[in-house]
Amino acid sequence: MLRLLIPAGLVLACATAPNIAMAQDVTLKDAINCKDFKRNADGTWYAESASLNYGPGKKQQMNLFGTTIKKQAVKPGEPDMWALLNEKCGTGR
Repeated sequence: MLRLLIPAGLVLACATAPNIAMAQDVTLKDAINCKDFKRNADGTWYAESASLNYGPGKKQQMNLFGTTIKKQAVKPGEPDMWALLNEKCGTGR
């Protein structure tokens, strides 16, 4: 009978590698820290200074400095920050 011995560290590394890769893939919604945004009385959001790192390996970055985020003010190809903020940080969460 042939016995195959695999070092325990190698088995552990192989078993956890997919989880490590997934942990580095951060959605834009997950990158939002609600304390960095203030909801205004008119329903807009204000970011004094927010830097969001997201995507695979957190290689995408969005910087919002002195930015007011309004409903339906999304340009083609850009994420709907107003909807994301309402979903994650709004009063209905």
